[in-house]
Amino acid sequence: MKKWNIGWGTVAACNMKCQFCYSKERRKQGQQLELSDWKKFIDQNHEKISTINYGTGENSINDDWFKLVYYIREKYPNIRQALTTNGFFSEKIKNTELYEMATKSIDEFDVSLDFCVAEKHAELRGQKEAFNWALNTLKYCKENNKDATIVFLGSKVNLNEENIKGLFEIAKDYNAKLRMNLYRPTEGIDEISKKFIPTYENLIEILKFIAQKYEVLTLNDALFSSLLTRRTSIDPSGIDSLRILANGDITPSTYLIHEEYIVGNIQEENILNNIEDKILNIITKVIPEECNKCVLREKCKGGVIDRRYLWYHTLDKRDPYCKGPYKNVDDLPEKILLSKKEFHSVHDGYLPTMFFINK
Repeated sequence: MKKWNIGWGTVAACNMKCQFCYSKERRKQGQQLELSDWKKFIDQNHEKISTINYGTGENSINDDWFKLVYYIREKYPNIRQALTTNGFFSEKIKNTELYEMATKSIDEFDVSLDFCVAEKHAELRGQKEAFNWALNTLKYCKENNKDATIVFLGSKVNLNEENIKGLFEIAKDYNAKLRMNLYRPTEGIDEISKKFIPTYENLIEILKFIAQKYEVLTLNDALFSSLLTRRTSIDPSGIDSLRILANGDITPSTYLIHEEYIVGNIQEENILNNIEDKILNIITKVIPEECNKCVLREKCKGGVIDRRYLWYHTLDKRDPYCKGPYKNVDDLPEKILLSKKEFHSVHDGYLPTMFFINK
């Protein structure tokens, strides 16, 4: 039986005003569902769910979210649950009841932290307490032996060696891994998004720096994995993973969240029983013709699906970061070494992302 890795934003609300927000406009549309709707979806579809990561919006704002994760842990303990939080979680669990519910239910935490300097992170996130909240949540994870990852934006404004060094130092203090999400212009490429889109050269430079000074656990990115490790990395979007929005809409990817990508809603009866065919109507695995003579064709397969859609609105074009087609391996960048350490994360099979760790 096929099981899905689900990303679920149960709430549309957020207590920050991030300059780069992926879902600001989308979260304004529609009403979020009730706890009873969430439970009904889980009851009907639990056998088809492997993992759930709660992200997009700040889920911990809503007390009902704590009730949901506790309900799932009590009734369906085999579902692994994770939370991506801007750090506000540490404020909410000052309530003892919520603390106990979350501690029993959540296996893994991703804590958003884009800068190692408090003032810079606060400015980017539009919340003066953002840095302190993040550190307090990391402290909670360390004290409660929870898997913790610092997730940072991979963007033009923060991908520099000094900042990366600082983030690794914080990660070391709290026994955390690091994860980089490359910035996506989900609201279209405009002057604001251009401020954040990193260049190919910037990304290659930073990834090589990390590989030299620290360890690369995985590059779950079809293009950069093929370029820098020569390994095949399958884009999980719509294959193994789904995204659920606050109003219950289902899309194939964290970043493909607008109307044209909706394949169903969790209020539909037993929705996960017939979702695959609907997804295939959107996520057709097209390898662009321009990739046909590239030596990485069968590994990369045109690159990351969501980037191709967001940049070009089609899969007929290759990844916007591709500098190919590459006619032979001598044209490729120098390889980097991957860590031999074993690790497991909900996000590693959920979306194109990159994991790192201190040596």
